[in-house]
This record gives sequence, C-alpha cells and structure tokens, in this order.
Amino acid sequence: MQPTNLSRRGLLQGAVLTAGAAAFLRTALTPAPARAQMGDMPSGTVHSFSTGGVTVHSYVSPAQTVHVTSHVLELGDELLVCDATMIPPTAAEVAALIASTGKPVHTAYVSHEHPDHWGGVAAVEGVTYKTLPQIREAIAAEAANGEFAEPTSLLQGENLVLGTTEIGGVTVEFRHYEATEAPHIIVAVLPEQKIAIVQDLVYNGVFFAPGVDRQNWIATLEMLRDDPAFETLLVGHGLPTTRGEFHTAIEYLKVMDRVWQDSANPAEFIETMQASFPGYAGEFLLSLAEPYWDR
Repeated sequence: MQPTNLSRRGLLQGAVLTAGAAAFLRTALTPAPARAQMGDMPSGTVHSFSTGGVTVHSYVSPAQTVHVTSHVLELGDELLVCDATMIPPTAAEVAALIASTGKPVHTAYVSHEHPDHWGGVAAVEGVTYKTLPQIREAIAAEAANGEFAEPTSLLQGENLVLGTTEIGGVTVEFRHYEATEAPHIIVAVLPEQKIAIVQDLVYNGVFFAPGVDRQNWIATLEMLRDDPAFETLLVGHGLPTTRGEFHTAIEYLKVMDRVWQDSANPAEFIETMQASFPGYAGEFLLSLAEPYWDR
C-alpha cells in the first residue's frame, strides 16, 4: 500500500493561531530535566508556563515510555494533578515534581483506563487518586493480571465528581466523554485560563492508539474544536499545544481510519502509518493494532 498523501499544510489547514496562542508556542514553555533517579532510562522533561494566575507543569516521559504525560497545576496554594504515567521511574519523577512545588494536592485523578496513565500510581506516594467508577472498574480488572503494581490508592480512592468546582480559588470543570480513544475519559477545563486537560483525546507528534470508536472520537474532537472555552491543550502524549491541534488530530484519525480499512493485516497498517507520518514518535503505540484488529 502506498503512503497516504498528507502534507503539513493539509494537517494545519484551518488551524489559525491567535496572537496569544502563537506567543505561547514561541515563549511560554520552559523545558527542564525532571529530578529523579531513572537508572539506565533518560529522564523525562518538565515544561512549565503560567497564565491567569495558574502555573502549569507538564511532565513528558522519555521516548521509551511513549512520551506519556502527567500534569501538575498550581491553583493558588493547592495542586490539581492529572495521571501518574506508566512505570515507577517516571512516576517517581512526577512525585518529585509535585514535591518541588511545596503545595498540597487538592485533587489528583486518573483520566482513563489505559495503564500508561495509571501504571505508576503506586510510586506517587502520599497522593490518593480519584477517578470515575467506570474507569476504576476497568483498572481493577487489568491490575489483577499483575503486570503493574496494584494502584491501591486509586482503587480505594474516592469517585471524581463531575461538573464545576473551585480549587485554590480557580474554577475547574470536570467533563466525561465516552467511546473515543478509551471507553471513558475525563477532561478538565479551566475556563478563566482557557486551558483544557484533554489527555488521550489528542496526541501531539506521537502515533495515536487505535481507539474504541474512531468515528465517535472524531465527532467528539469536532465538538471540542468548536468549543470556545479553551485555547491551550494539555495532551496525553507530547508537549502542551494550542486548540489548532484539534484539527490536526481530526485529520490524523481520518487517515488512520482509511489506512485501517485498506490494510490487509496489522503489519501493513503499521508500515503505512509510519510512512504517512514519518516525523511521529511512539512507534510502540502502533503495535496495539494487533489486539484491536478483530474488534
């Protein structure tokens, strides 16, 4: 199969940046090495910026763990934490980031069922994660196979309450979307700062997992693309970005769906996706085509 003809111009068509968003991409992110012992694995990086009285720290794990992210937001004198990454060494770096702020965690939550986001929960000591009952049930079933340390603080944690609340004097809205990249996913929106923590609804420069329902995933992204509540996206894999990435993600998913339908087997799908998106990282995520293939 020939690679899908997809140019960067085509991906970004319609993704016009506001002056503020362009300035964010140029100057706001301040990368720094994470501070924890990683053994033979390279350290992840922390990318920080401040807006509207909120300071955002996005921890991006190294390539070996597919650049999965965890976000630590300083809201006044309290923290909002999203996800724990996949393995103890990267989760230890998230824990070190949390400790470096000197602030208590008000709410920590796991955004969805996939273990690259909850596998490190046990290594984030002293933090109890919340999530939705449907997500917790799926995590409990997967944790039972013993591949990851049992996320006791999550399995015994409280349910996350959806809707609007206040943390450290900052308004936060928790939303729930179904049947996209995962069966269930939590999105946190800070409307005053125009920030959305979308996690695996959007990947930035990293191959997407096959997803539960790509057509519904696209429809959800189209709805979010037209939502004026946010300009900055904190994603599940890769660097924070702007709302223009919704367009890129939609086009990527359309290509992925066509390649999926046209491929004779997972190997052909993987080869074509790699040829179509040569600059993308996280090739391991393409291997998930195998268990998804007959669904």
